[in-house]
Amino acid sequence: MQRRELLKALACTGLGTASSLRNLSFAAQPSATLVVVFLRGGADSLHMAAPVTDRHYVANRPTDLRITDGAQNAGLRLPKEFAAQQDCRIHPSAAPLLDLFQSGHAQLLHACGLANATRSHFVAQEILESGALNQDRILASTPGWIAPFVRPAMAGKRVDFVSTSAGQIRSLQGLTSGMSLVGELRHGLNLPGDAVGKSVLEALYANSSANSGPDPVRQVGQQTLQQLAWVDSQAPRIEGRIAPYTPPKGVSYNTENYEWLQAVQTVAQLIRMDVGLQVACLDLGGWDTHEYQGGKLNNLVRQWSANLRALFDDVQAAGKPTTIVVVSEFGRRLRANASGGTDHGHAGIVWALDTQARGLLPPTLWPGLATDQLDQGMDLQHTRDIKQVLADLAKRVLA
Repeated sequence: MQRRELLKALACTGLGTASSLRNLSFAAQPSATLVVVFLRGGADSLHMAAPVTDRHYVANRPTDLRITDGAQNAGLRLPKEFAAQQDCRIHPSAAPLLDLFQSGHAQLLHACGLANATRSHFVAQEILESGALNQDRILASTPGWIAPFVRPAMAGKRVDFVSTSAGQIRSLQGLTSGMSLVGELRHGLNLPGDAVGKSVLEALYANSSANSGPDPVRQVGQQTLQQLAWVDSQAPRIEGRIAPYTPPKGVSYNTENYEWLQAVQTVAQLIRMDVGLQVACLDLGGWDTHEYQGGKLNNLVRQWSANLRALFDDVQAAGKPTTIVVVSEFGRRLRANASGGTDHGHAGIVWALDTQARGLLPPTLWPGLATDQLDQGMDLQHTRDIKQVLADLAKRVLA
């Protein structure tokens, strides 16, 4: 196998990838970590948080597709409403987050979306995750939106970013000194062939002679191996093997969705291990609920919120300043469809959890749910640009 093919294979396994070559150095632990959770598929914001007694909300959705103030599907009342003088509640399955709102550690920004509205998953995700403000200016080489806010690496050891999905995360494009780690951390660091495979890779990516000139593929290979070795050296071990993760006392993770569990625990481990992590990107899919939304969303919100809260408690117990921000490419329409679901819409929610209880989101400018207040008479109108909101938040967290 040629070196280039081997590097490609290594990247595809999710064991370790590096996205560019600008800077191959490392640095010490950052002052804070930003964790970005992407709810892929277009999460129904009006089924996750809503003014529950709004007559337009009640009229356009059956009981199982909305939050109520009654006995069935009764929502959890927020301490501060996002729609003036309305009963604003979050989904009952999001119960693990409620006391974070009450203590000032959690916020939500409703009616937030892309200025260039689209109902295409692919286009909306590309616009949201790229650094371009206009979709006409997005190129394959356009950096991700996070790239400008990550501090350049300095002397020392460091893994600036990590994703928990196989392949490259668009939001991270243009960054250096990072990896993709898929699955449990103790399994994600196993190179093909174990010790023999490690020796082969080290030989393939050994320093070239002074006369051969720079080799970008060799540089990427060296960087990936260096970062894997650094993480491996920091990981706690039992009888020479990386130990399975044991959360601190009082922190309880939801085990229903194993991939989601692995993703949040991997990020918690890396933050605790002081490997220099500035940014972590996690995906949770399944939010494209065109049919049978009621039961699907109940399960998704329960799994999502339980492990979001566990991650928060985990890093807070370790005294690691961390901000978790949650986004989706768009929301869904006000009116339910005939299949017991909702179709692609426009504005949605940005959620933020902050261990330092900082107010990182602006207040919601609620547009209303009457037909003449909706985008094209169908969708929740966006009143704040999500790209600007994310940029402002990242600037404060990663400054």
